[in-house]
Amino acid sequence: MFKRSVAISLLIFTSSSLASYQKAKYIFDNGKKNEKYYKITNYLVEGGYYFSALPLFKEYLGIGAKNLDSRTERNLSKMIRVSGLRQFESLPSSYLTRSNSENTHYILAKKYIHAGKYESAMGYLRRISSNHSIYPYAKNLEGVTYSINGDYAKAMDSFRECISASSSDLIRQNLNRDYCIAGLARTSFASKKYNQSDLLYLDIPKSSRVWPEILFEEAWNSYYQKNYNRTLGKLVSYKAPVFAHIFNPEVEVLNALTYLKLCLYQDAKKVSDSFRAENWDSFKQMSQLIKYKKNPEYFYELALSYEQFNKAPNQLLLKIFGSITNAEPYLDLKVQLKKALLEYKKVRAKDSSRFKNFLVKNLQESVSSYKNLIGFFVMGQMRQTYGQLYKAFEGMSYINLEVLAQRKAKLYNTDDTSRSRGDIKYIQRNEKQYFWDFNGEFWADELGDYVFALKSEC
Repeated sequence: MFKRSVAISLLIFTSSSLASYQKAKYIFDNGKKNEKYYKITNYLVEGGYYFSALPLFKEYLGIGAKNLDSRTERNLSKMIRVSGLRQFESLPSSYLTRSNSENTHYILAKKYIHAGKYESAMGYLRRISSNHSIYPYAKNLEGVTYSINGDYAKAMDSFRECISASSSDLIRQNLNRDYCIAGLARTSFASKKYNQSDLLYLDIPKSSRVWPEILFEEAWNSYYQKNYNRTLGKLVSYKAPVFAHIFNPEVEVLNALTYLKLCLYQDAKKVSDSFRAENWDSFKQMSQLIKYKKNPEYFYELALSYEQFNKAPNQLLLKIFGSITNAEPYLDLKVQLKKALLEYKKVRAKDSSRFKNFLVKNLQESVSSYKNLIGFFVMGQMRQTYGQLYKAFEGMSYINLEVLAQRKAKLYNTDDTSRSRGDIKYIQRNEKQYFWDFNGEFWADELGDYVFALKSEC
């Protein structure tokens, strides 16, 4: 019975899709010029030809009526769910204000936040109703905006509402919920409530995609609590093979800085020297790449080469591409590109006609726009990482100077392997943390819970 129901549903959907395609084709061949964009766009979306309609929809937002009607608003929401927000974020605000869609309110809010116009952003976020699917993400964005402005109490309220609204079986909403838990922890950290922040970070499950990236933030939180052994323990988790795809140069800076705080100068210098030896030459090569290459297609091809052949110009870029290609926005864009290519194949299989050729060109434009978006994302991430590396080398230079200034002959010039390196009495913990021994191997249930037991030599 279940199989029969699925077959009937599929037949109805296929028939509906074909009917919508035929209606769109008829309008293309016979419709009046001033109504073509409106009708063809809506019929294509209703028929499931989202990526064929995408260039038309973006153009219609620019030249259509001042305000979209309910049918077009409904189809715009469908379009955004499938094609993603990024396709519309690049449109001018004047295009997006034609729509009363809560999705476009969210996009406009993001644009205003990037421009530093926080009040305008909040105005659009407040227009999103609590029963809309974008609402949990709007509350997350609201919390971030309040936090940027230093209004930590309101930020905490927004993040809590986000967590409540994101309580769903949907994987994406679960991810949003975890980001909002991280938002609570980050806001507590910003307001210098480090003990509270510590406990909130521990509420993010290890199974979450958010968890690996926030270990670094937890390490900083421990650092500000002056719990340096726990800072080192958090950071050592990044050496586990399961985190090979994560690259954050600031991890090593914090590592060296923490040893410096414990007056373990030899350890601090060892981390600093190792970081420079491993990355400096590749960093200089990367600077040439960032400086002269401004073509998103080039960066798309670099990422593609990494995914297909595990290739990159050097080892540093190999690690950076591993991090970029596992990022959520990159994965979303790749899924959307794949869907666009499947629709392209579907349309190419149809009987030859002027309308088919028209849609093929639209699909080529859509596919090209996704490749450009991926390229721009990769380019942006590489430039951001380049900036982080630049600051990391500056930080390591400071640490080396500090080591030279603070060194003592018995600590700096002598490798005293006979000294005691650890004792359980130097470990601090809270009510959510437990002790167990490290057996020389990384285990999934132990990651993030390691803690060193070093005595400060200050």
